Amino acid sequence: MYSIDDLLHVVHSDGADALRLEVGQPPVIVLDGEDQQIEGPPITIENAARLLQDITDTRQRRDLRQHGNVEFIYRFRRCASFVVRATIRDENVLIDIH
Repeated sequence: MYSIDDLLHVVHSDGADALRLEVGQPPVIVLDGEDQQIEGPPITIENAARLLQDITDTRQRRDLRQHGNVEFIYRFRRCASFVVRATIRDENVLIDIH
């Protein structure tokens, strides 16, 4: 299972433009406009739920359930801020972090 700290550390240290997480697919970082799949297993529904739990508060999770999407700023280790967009489509969770 992936941890949000490990994934965001890769994004921050590699200077990536974005991180894309989708259930059923391995994580993807966008580096210089190119998608680069991170080696590893696909993200499971349970892993996606845990990743979201780690970066959202109660209100954000409620908004995601009620509206099917949420957008917010996540501050990572006091060294970077990311815009997070989470969407639920057809029971599939998509998370874009820029």
